[in-house]
Amino acid sequence: MRHDRGTPLSRRSVWAAQGVTIAGLILYVLAVRLLAPGLQAGGSAAGILLALVPVLLWLLLFYVQDAREPEPLSYVLRVAAAGAVLAGAVAIPILRQFSRTSWLAAGPITELLLSILVVGSLQEFCKYLAVRFTVFESDEFDEVADGVTYGTAAGLGLATMVNLTFILDSPSIAPVPAALHIVVISLSHAASGGVLGYFLGRAKMLGEDRRVVWGFVAAVVLNGVIAYALREVTRAGLAYRPWNGLALAAAVAATVTFVLFRMVRPSAAQPSA
Repeated sequence: MRHDRGTPLSRRSVWAAQGVTIAGLILYVLAVRLLAPGLQAGGSAAGILLALVPVLLWLLLFYVQDAREPEPLSYVLRVAAAGAVLAGAVAIPILRQFSRTSWLAAGPITELLLSILVVGSLQEFCKYLAVRFTVFESDEFDEVADGVTYGTAAGLGLATMVNLTFILDSPSIAPVPAALHIVVISLSHAASGGVLGYFLGRAKMLGEDRRVVWGFVAAVVLNGVIAYALREVTRAGLAYRPWNGLALAAAVAATVTFVLFRMVRPSAAQPSA
């Protein structure tokens, strides 16, 4: 049974959660820098908590904004959990083996192509599976904007597992670099997951199944380009500039949120299939 939840434009939970999360994560990094500069992050309980903050913040904001109809939160949690499980079982082990090759020294063009074709495609396929085989057939998935929500949830779930692995594998990392890395990964995967979810939403509500392929390609390219660009902007000779990565990831996430918002508006007026 379909629920009357209003148009994607009037239902602000998606966009409020997306936008406030971006600002909140930037403030989170600044708070870590000011309040916990001497904290030992790597491999510790505090580091694990740092890795969980992005997804917990987004879920909290989504729940507060969607309090009048809290049932979908269980679906959001299901998708995020699926994204995390698929990351831990599939994406991370495969990419860990791949990273042991010399592809990062293969030249910028080859590095970019491999970042898209290998890293981006594998991670976005995990997000696709997380949405497609958990909530896609559910009656709760009844708006194009829901696809953005579930795609973002899948992205944050995957990012959370990536971040937890990073923390557990980095016993000596300081809190500020850890927080920066965690936030950058979370923002970038939320952005590409939202793009994929938008096209899944159109497939579900408007019967545009073929557009899922283009949505997947767009998400893969965005994922790979962001990953490559983040490596480039944080390099300054022998120095590491993690704040450049935060600026880039925040700008990309904000831009993607705005573009998706503009794209969802006209779809609200179209009849569902």
